[in-house]
Amino acid sequence: MDRCDLTVSRDENVELTSTGADTAMGRVLRCYWWPIAIAADLEDRPTYVRVLGEDLVLFRDKRGRFGLLGARCPHRRANLCIGTTGAEGLRCRYHGWLFDTQGRLLDTPGVSLGPDFKDGVRQLSYPVQELGGVLFAYLGPAPAPLLPRFDFLIRPGFRIARIIGFSDSNWLQLAENGVDPLHVTFAHAMTWKGVASAPVHMSFMETKWGLVYRSGRPIDRKDHYSFREQHWLMPGATLASEGYGRMTSNDFGDVRGRHDLMPRGVRYNVPIDDSHTMLVRVIWLPEGTQAQYSEPLLQSPDWRRQTIEPYSEYRRMEDTTKLGYEWPVSVSAQDATILDSMGPISDREHENLMPSDRGVVIVRKLLRDAMVAVAANKDPKGTVRDETMNRVIEVPVFEDVLSKPEFDRTTQAYMAAE
Repeated sequence: MDRCDLTVSRDENVELTSTGADTAMGRVLRCYWWPIAIAADLEDRPTYVRVLGEDLVLFRDKRGRFGLLGARCPHRRANLCIGTTGAEGLRCRYHGWLFDTQGRLLDTPGVSLGPDFKDGVRQLSYPVQELGGVLFAYLGPAPAPLLPRFDFLIRPGFRIARIIGFSDSNWLQLAENGVDPLHVTFAHAMTWKGVASAPVHMSFMETKWGLVYRSGRPIDRKDHYSFREQHWLMPGATLASEGYGRMTSNDFGDVRGRHDLMPRGVRYNVPIDDSHTMLVRVIWLPEGTQAQYSEPLLQSPDWRRQTIEPYSEYRRMEDTTKLGYEWPVSVSAQDATILDSMGPISDREHENLMPSDRGVVIVRKLLRDAMVAVAANKDPKGTVRDETMNRVIEVPVFEDVLSKPEFDRTTQAYMAAE
């Protein structure tokens, strides 16, 4: 790779990381459905959310319909999140104005107003759909694309969805982390023993939905190799097997060779605004998966960073202080610490990328291509409008322990295709 071709200028960095509706990347991000809450958590009370820099209120009315409205009531600007829900929609707690899930004004108590006034007041609203136990919202122009029905959201089996934490950094830092197979050796080896060796194979390839990287590293005295694929789904979700980093050659048991039964997890990096991100995780164990695989998958640690700031050790005000940082134990906390250490928005113009960063380079290319497509009023990669194609979208994961001859044959094939 030519170093000059990889340079990101300061202006390009601003463009890539901006989430506002009036920015090129903000318009791209609004072409996709975003997870904004766990469906089971939303009952009879509305809640205040922020997505892509927009302050919104999410609610479920008494008929079970979901609504996502602008947060401020158009009457006197009270926050609708402290309102009440009924059969018809959401009522403001301040003066009782009532809105349905489409943002239509239905009632103005104490004041008799004609339909002309009510029709002239329309609260900002966005569509919300439930899939896989997650509530997804679309904040872009009409007509909305279809909500992608990925296999990990709709196929039978055991599924758990949760918010695993929040990051004080831009969504792109978290998204780019998902295409970096080298970092796991140094960030996660103390937790995942199977990644203690650096990869001896890394390949990257664009797909219909984004890209996939493949990596392999020696384990078991180098007699076997851990080989795996990780998908990056536009515009920034990561999908992979849930066995990563934990395996030796004896750990697959009955699912070896049955990659359709491989437990898998997806992490969505949801932009709250330019410098904050929410992490939503869905874990799926396909029907027929051995029960023994379920227990560790339910232990999703929160995204809790180690605070890094000048003199942070002394700020703790402990009786005895040792300088330096203790590395977190959980994988999520390790990533959280590193990514937030880069600042709210990483200064990419000062990077020095290497061949191992090819996944990051492809991600930025995909996002630039998406900006060009949207500017031309075209759908970017990863959006769906074909009902037939959307019945089930298969994204097969692959992870296995290979003998050296198997590993050599597999990696040579992928390198030839790259």
